Amino acid sequence: MSYVPQAGTFGYYLLRGTLTFLVVVIVARGITWVIRRTVLSQQKLIRRNLSERRRQTLRVLVSSLMNGLAVLATLLLVLAMFVQPGALFTALGLFSAGLGFGARPYVSDFFGGIVLLFEDQFALGDKVEIGDRQVIGQVERVTLRTTYIRGESGELWIVPNGDVRTIRNFSRGTWSPANIKVTMPTIKLDETLIVLREIIASPGDDVLEAPEIISEDGEIGAVTTTITLKVKAKYGTAPVVRRRLLAQLQTALTEHHVLAEEPIQRE
Repeated sequence: MSYVPQAGTFGYYLLRGTLTFLVVVIVARGITWVIRRTVLSQQKLIRRNLSERRRQTLRVLVSSLMNGLAVLATLLLVLAMFVQPGALFTALGLFSAGLGFGARPYVSDFFGGIVLLFEDQFALGDKVEIGDRQVIGQVERVTLRTTYIRGESGELWIVPNGDVRTIRNFSRGTWSPANIKVTMPTIKLDETLIVLREIIASPGDDVLEAPEIISEDGEIGAVTTTITLKVKAKYGTAPVVRRRLLAQLQTALTEHHVLAEEPIQRE
């Protein structure tokens, strides 16, 4: 008794289609493994270092791409069992035209995912803002069609890749503003400027450039005047730098008997 269905029966085509799908999936997994080994692991081939976040993002996108190609290849091979090659290519052409017209947003999403595969716009774990959708949060997952972003209030945003146009990546900044505003009596302006110059002479190793003393409105008030100390701190260290400078300013102004009518402000 044979356990293999006879040729031409439904069971025969079902078995053949299942085996075809398994073979294609195995081949796709093998190709994915090869890509990971040769492209993602060998930094010399791409001539630049990749962060672990970028590596993880590429692994997810490559796996998603290969899975999609595996399903597409399986469908084509199964259709080839029932349709002649010439008719199959004609049908595929008509189907592609109809798909491009009727499912244009989905096609745009997949192409957007392919763009993310080759361009290092953001990676898993980055805090980003999708400007077109006003979505701010941390990237949790990326597929060929959608990007999953955890919002600042804990909500989950699912953004189609076709809508990702303007990206603001907070995780790749080079510096952070730690500006401080000082409001002092106008008659104490000279003493205050002396104090500020003493502080900016040695702002600390976490300050990238020499701070600047400016007046944003360019005016000297009759009673009080507000000036701004512009500080560029290392990225992510602005709160620490601002607290330190505020404490130094408060101590120095007290020692010089500069009594501000309004408290020192920060931006």
